Amino acid sequence: MRYAVFMIVLISQVLISTSVLARPENSYVVLAYHDLYDVNLQPARRIFANTVSRDRFVEQLNWIKQNNYHPVSFQQILDAKAGKSKLPENAVLLTFDDGYESFYTTAFPLLKLYQYPAVIALVGKWLEAEPGKEVQYGKTNLDRKHFLNWAQIREMEASGLIEFASHTFNLHYGINANPFANEQPAAVSPEFKAVTSGGDKNGDYESPKAYEQRLREDFRSTRRQMKTHGLKEPRLLVWPYGAYSQQAIRIAQDEGFHYTFSLDEGYNLVTDSGDHLLRYLMDQEISLSHFDRILRGEPKTPAPRRVLHVDLDYVYDPDPKAQQANIDRLIERVSKYQINTVYLQAFADPDGNGVADALYFPNRHLPVRADIFNRVAWQLRSRAGVKIYAWMPVLAFDLGEGYRYVTDIRTGKPAPEHYLRLSPFYERNIRIIGNIYEDLGFYGKFHGILFHDDAFLGDYEDASPEALKQYNAWDLGLSIEDIRKDKSKLKRWSQLKTDYLIYITRRLAARSNRYFASDGQRLKP
Repeated sequence: MRYAVFMIVLISQVLISTSVLARPENSYVVLAYHDLYDVNLQPARRIFANTVSRDRFVEQLNWIKQNNYHPVSFQQILDAKAGKSKLPENAVLLTFDDGYESFYTTAFPLLKLYQYPAVIALVGKWLEAEPGKEVQYGKTNLDRKHFLNWAQIREMEASGLIEFASHTFNLHYGINANPFANEQPAAVSPEFKAVTSGGDKNGDYESPKAYEQRLREDFRSTRRQMKTHGLKEPRLLVWPYGAYSQQAIRIAQDEGFHYTFSLDEGYNLVTDSGDHLLRYLMDQEISLSHFDRILRGEPKTPAPRRVLHVDLDYVYDPDPKAQQANIDRLIERVSKYQINTVYLQAFADPDGNGVADALYFPNRHLPVRADIFNRVAWQLRSRAGVKIYAWMPVLAFDLGEGYRYVTDIRTGKPAPEHYLRLSPFYERNIRIIGNIYEDLGFYGKFHGILFHDDAFLGDYEDASPEALKQYNAWDLGLSIEDIRKDKSKLKRWSQLKTDYLIYITRRLAARSNRYFASDGQRLKP
């Protein structure tokens, strides 16, 4: 069994204190609460994640009142966006996720006392159960009484203090997202449907079309349900687990949800597009000093970045047990050395020539050596809490015949001392590579892209017909020899090629970002 030699890099960062900075005019902070409980009445109650006690909540409401913070409704934010008014100084929007019954019994009376507006996000499926029945909540079942009923919901909306948002109809759960049955947020993950035949397990992924239709049907269902029960149709959508993608946002907007909420941290401006609004996740352990930093919209102090470069060729093993043992050892090393960032290879390169002729994720154009990128990335994220960057080539793909490759003017062939690279000037090449990046975003779960060191063109490259055509369009002529003889042209040629390669990487990043899923919380109800 092979072992990788991993590279650990400590990246120091300049830390800038923001404690003296005030939030700008027309900015607002959004707080994300979940369940509340009264320690005097329910001393042992901590059923749900991110539960906050009534005493802690009152303490925070008092801090808001005494320190010149001003809770606002979402309509006030819209009015400020439309230029009808300005937000009050230090504006705060209070939100509550999941629709727990404790909002009605604990939070709502306090909000009426303080006259503070709020937004509540409801999970439609959890409200369907009849009284006395159970609600499927993650891996367990809970009595329907733990969630709001429609009479309570209508009463709170009628008060004028509460606006109800959708937390989706039925996307607040983990979906099987790879052949290893790793559960990932249903709103941003294609489902892997396993099939057992003759003792062997296989299956297939939900297609992009089916995935998008699933989201559309969910968003329509939640709007229809709330309207059926006498509520205003929701205009706000809160992403389960805070996980979203640009494609999911686009679909939500198509279905009438023009504003969506994530769990990315920071303050919002009324001039923001509204694609997704930033929120701070609240829990019982937040001190008042931390709470005040949140209200100021201050970012977390970034930790020094400890980076591990991981070659999946060394993690892969045809024996599933050996492969899982490799993953376990990798996670142990990540934890041991306190790594917080992993550059994870997503392409197969067992011969070490730096060229991808197979990949570690499903895609439309190259063989899949093993469908393990998603699994390894998710295991590292969920078990070690690290950020994952997908390490990918830009041009170094071997797609076989029928494609244009970077050629050297001296030989008319790819330079043997350089990577085999697809010509960036051949539009079909870039479309195909873009498809691969889009597939990576659809099937993978990661935080960003690390481009391979293959995005370059040497002093005698590229000499393909499409490249020469582009040089001529740049007013450099059709002869690389003539370009090289003219110092001013040579300088322009080098700069234009550099700029063009940067443009290509941005196109590829945009294709990946279409389905790229935000971090979100680790999966839990």
